[in-house]
Amino acid sequence: MLQVMAASISSMNIALSMMPTPQGGFDFSVLTQAGGSQGVAFNAGSVKSKLDNAEKNEAKDVKQIAEEPQTKKDLARYAKVVKEAKSLDDVLNDPIARKVFLKASGLGDQVDYVALAKKALSSDLEDTSSLAYRLSSTNGLWLEAAKKHNFHLFGADLLKLSTSIKEISDNYAGEIRLDRLDQQMPGLGSAVLFKRMASSLDTPIKILGSALGREVVTTALGLPKQIALQSLEAQTKAISQRLDAKKLKDPEFVDKLVQRYLIQLNGGAGGVTA
Repeated sequence: MLQVMAASISSMNIALSMMPTPQGGFDFSVLTQAGGSQGVAFNAGSVKSKLDNAEKNEAKDVKQIAEEPQTKKDLARYAKVVKEAKSLDDVLNDPIARKVFLKASGLGDQVDYVALAKKALSSDLEDTSSLAYRLSSTNGLWLEAAKKHNFHLFGADLLKLSTSIKEISDNYAGEIRLDRLDQQMPGLGSAVLFKRMASSLDTPIKILGSALGREVVTTALGLPKQIALQSLEAQTKAISQRLDAKKLKDPEFVDKLVQRYLIQLNGGAGGVTA
């Protein structure tokens, strides 16, 4: 097994070394070429149109989702559980409340990991070796949620605040919308979300520390998923050679980057996945 892994990493090193590292960053020319892994043509025009429509219709879509019977039912259950909760465990032990809170926090794909959620969210924020901090190297959302609500110190008390319940409710509807955008075009929801946070990812380390940032940037750059097996130094170098992270503060640059991400994700230039 070790020999296979070593061979895999060695092969990836060779592949990375052979990839172009242009001085001016990656080539946006791919945006003018058609792609589509499922027989659908995605080019700069169609991708940008979907992005623009998604951003323009956000408020209307979120409001509509919030009014749907199932959403109302989920949020009513969440509010009831939170108000009666004596601890964070009481919230996370309830399947619906757990689903609402984790999804609203961007952790919807972790809803089945109850023990992990309890331990990570209740991490001692003064202990940098606690689980939330350790998980932050691959998913910073655990630490973000732990800091926002400080469960270690306050338990579920901050969740009971009306402002918190409203924020979680709004975020829950927003996350459902992002999922639906992904159904329209794979990655569309991620692209919209990335555009909101891109300006905060102004270093390769910050990009790698964000699950979303890592996904969008490495896909747009055509870097193999196995890059995660590399050392942090090697991953940082692979990104910095191909992308000036400070440009993520430029909305126009970010817009082009997410267009490239979507085209690459949906088949790449000429229908060939990078």
